[in-house]
Amino acid sequence: MTFEPDDILEGGRSIRPFLPELLGNDAVQVDKQLAELLAQAKAGQEVDKQILEILKSQPDTRNWIAEFLSEKQVSKGFEPLPGKGQAISAQKYICPQGDYVWYRRIVGATIPICPTHGVVLIPAAQ
Repeated sequence: MTFEPDDILEGGRSIRPFLPELLGNDAVQVDKQLAELLAQAKAGQEVDKQILEILKSQPDTRNWIAEFLSEKQVSKGFEPLPGKGQAISAQKYICPQGDYVWYRRIVGATIPICPTHGVVLIPAAQ
């Protein structure tokens, strides 16, 4: 199965808040590598394959990115059920530099600081 480069980049940004939980002491090094590659992506370089290789190198991150990408594939062909259901969504926040994503799942949750740039995350355009 092939994945869109944009989906891999979004996965690289989205996994960063979960790295300490997934990798423990190795999280700092992996986060640094991802931040560098995401900065290169913003500069126009193709780094999606490198990001995927980093994330596939550890069992926990491999499982996380596999689930993330499979949901991206499924959601592209998703059609909602008929009726008046409402979507439940978390507000997406991003680093202004584009290398970190965080979802506010609880209304009172404090918006974190980007670990790469030390700036407060901003709401993503919807």
